[in-house]
Amino acid sequence: MTLSEIIEEFDKERKNELPLDIKLGWISQLDYKISSEILSDRQSEDFHGYNGTTPLGTETKAPEEYGEIYVCYLNMKLDYMNGEIGRYNNSVMLFNRMFKEMHDFINRKQKVSKNTKIKAGKLYV
Repeated sequence: MTLSEIIEEFDKERKNELPLDIKLGWISQLDYKISSEILSDRQSEDFHGYNGTTPLGTETKAPEEYGEIYVCYLNMKLDYMNGEIGRYNNSVMLFNRMFKEMHDFINRKQKVSKNTKIKAGKLYV
C-alpha cells in the first residue's frame, strides 16, 4: 500500500483535521516497528522514516494483504490523541491481532537471511 492510499483511506473512514506530517509520522512509527521487530533479519536496508519530502507514492513495509493495518494504527493513534479511551482500547486489540497475524504471515512467507544468528542457551549459532 502506498502512503497516499493509506492517508486517503483513513481520511475517508475518519473525518479529521490532522496535518499530513502527523499522519506520515504515525505511519513511520508503524513501519519502524515492522522493520525492527519483523523484517530486521530478512532485509539489509535500514528504514529512515517518512516526512514531508517523501513521495506519497512510496510503498510501505507491510505486505499488500495487510495494508489495512495502517488505517487501524492511525485510528488507534487518533483515538488516543482525542482521549476516547473506549475506542482506543478496541483499536489496540484490533491492531495487536492484525500485527500478530501479519507477523505470522511474514514468518511463513519470507526466509531469514544467512547472516542472522540464533541464540541457543548462552551460545549464538
